[in-house]
Amino acid sequence: MVFRHLDPALLEDCFSWAGLNEILSRGSAVPADFFLCAEGKRLPEHQYTVSLDGHRVFDLPRVFALMRAGTTLIIDSLDRIHPGVRAATDDIMRITGETAACNLFVTFDDAQAFDSHFDEVDTFVVQLLGSKHWKVHGPSEEFPLPEYGDSDPVNCPDTVLFEKTLTPGDVIHVPRGWWHTVRGGGETSLHLTFAFTRRTGYDWLRWAARQALSRPEIRESLDRAASPEAQRAQQERIIEAFLAEAKNMPLEDFFGAERRASGGRDLASLPWDVSGAHPAGEDVVELVPVLAPAVRVEGEHVVVTAADQDFALPVGHHPAIEALVRARRLTVAQLAAQAGAPVASVSALVAALLRCRLVTVSGADAARRDSERDR
Repeated sequence: MVFRHLDPALLEDCFSWAGLNEILSRGSAVPADFFLCAEGKRLPEHQYTVSLDGHRVFDLPRVFALMRAGTTLIIDSLDRIHPGVRAATDDIMRITGETAACNLFVTFDDAQAFDSHFDEVDTFVVQLLGSKHWKVHGPSEEFPLPEYGDSDPVNCPDTVLFEKTLTPGDVIHVPRGWWHTVRGGGETSLHLTFAFTRRTGYDWLRWAARQALSRPEIRESLDRAASPEAQRAQQERIIEAFLAEAKNMPLEDFFGAERRASGGRDLASLPWDVSGAHPAGEDVVELVPVLAPAVRVEGEHVVVTAADQDFALPVGHHPAIEALVRARRLTVAQLAAQAGAPVASVSALVAALLRCRLVTVSGADAARRDSERDR
């Protein structure tokens, strides 16, 4: 367990009642997942939505009545629809190197959404508003996975290792597999749970099995009609072939393959996406891949690898590419200054990277907002 306290003012740009009200007012949280939960059970959707023009939308009077009766409102994958939460989630992915997502929990009074349970992922819990009472019990088994683990509440350890009512600015890290019992703190509560999925030996085994497909023993059909002795012999051939390949597949290669495959969110950059115009010096360019893409020089080209694709650009752009990977977000003029290149040249590079979906571009007003937030 890790506990920290942040200045609540730092969280204002992340999420607030205003952000939640905007989502509810538009009637849908798609592509995020919106649901209500009480006493460990998820409520049927028909209890809080209505059909409108062939679509299911929130029935706000029902939603609010159910919450007054003790249900908790949850939005899974809030990072898909809210810019501030998306930025925080992407930062967590960069910090941990793992895939992450963010869920929102809204509770009134002392409501309890779930029975005592554990998650198969590590979580950072950030209390935004109000209070929430947490008991953390520790694990009942090592390293549970969605495919392996017994989450029956009867297995929750009796011993409480950490107990605290979280207030705005409080942050805790709950490791994968650690049981916890959570209840409203007697008032309103708004908290975010950032979940990140750490890679395991199971992930490496699946990756290694794919890499071993060059061996015919791995690809051959299993002989269902063979004798038990023949089937054991085939099994031994498969095991020997896999081990021969797997010994030459270090974890470093696995992490490297993940980095090369890593991409980013598919975000729009209008009007540039359609007009093809080069951005101006005051416009903001931001790198799309969440993890830093691999960059290498090959002869007359600098090659950027992201989402399992190689993008080759003239080698003269190498300083600008390195500066963009390092800074991630800056104006075109700032990028040109750091690369020691003309603004026009860097603007053309940004336009090319935008066509490759490697960057997004936003107008000068985004730079002004960044400056105001920094102050």
